[in-house]
Amino acid sequence: MSKDGMLLVTIALIAGSSATSQAADTSGKAAAQKCVQCHEADDWEGESAASLESLIRDIAAGKVKHKVRIELSEQEVTAIAAYWGRGGK
Repeated sequence: MSKDGMLLVTIALIAGSSATSQAADTSGKAAAQKCVQCHEADDWEGESAASLESLIRDIAAGKVKHKVRIELSEQEVTAIAAYWGRGGK
């Protein structure tokens, strides 16, 4: 592949990654609306997305005591954890 071809492929991958990231931000923010009645992103400051994902999954499964029962899909759990892992941004 020529240098120009490689450049076009790289640009396309970056653009696709940016669009995917924006979609994840949007879905994380939307899914987090189920939680913002009681929580803010600051509540999770310093927590990694991986630890948040584990905690949120356990809460949704009823393994961790929580004020209210929450029902979240696997995609919502991942999206919320990623969103709050970035500080709600």
